[in-house]
Amino acid sequence: MPKKELVKKWTIFVSLIFLSIQAASATQFTLGLNGGYRNLDDPTLGEIYGDGYVFEPYVRYSFARSLTLELSYEGGYKRSAPIGLFQEDSTLSVSGLQLAGIVRVPLLRIRNVSTYFKIGIAYYFYKQDIDSEFVRQQVDHTKWTTVIGAGMSLNLFRGLFLTAEVKSIPLRVKPFDINVNLGGMRILFGIGYQFWL
Repeated sequence: MPKKELVKKWTIFVSLIFLSIQAASATQFTLGLNGGYRNLDDPTLGEIYGDGYVFEPYVRYSFARSLTLELSYEGGYKRSAPIGLFQEDSTLSVSGLQLAGIVRVPLLRIRNVSTYFKIGIAYYFYKQDIDSEFVRQQVDHTKWTTVIGAGMSLNLFRGLFLTAEVKSIPLRVKPFDINVNLGGMRILFGIGYQFWL
């Protein structure tokens, strides 16, 4: 094999190894938990059940310096209230799975603070139980929707960080003959931990 060809192959080989190491060093996982407040966009249901609180455990996989994939679960919103003409007991619960892409954008020039935007899809479960003999159809449905949000994180030490996030999740559904809006804004605060494998 000619010396020139050998040098070329070794250069390609070393470059591939270097790129693999760089890619591996940029790969990290994150485990975290957010919690906070959510509103209910529908004015009628909002007056009956009111706004509430949610919790959101998540796992993130970073495959580049500024690109991250996040899988999370939102739960905790379950409200009970009398409803209808006869003020019958009822319960409304909303929860969902979210898959979002996160892009880190350096908007603030503050040490140990990073900002990001996220956009993704979600699969939501909503259920309304009404203790009435007049309501025979039970509301226990699911629907796909979208997620859009923004946030910031404060790095503390050794992979530990705090977060603050705002996001909007629209959820217009039609359980009976009318459209209702179970979506709303979320204002979340949490803690997370980054680690490398």
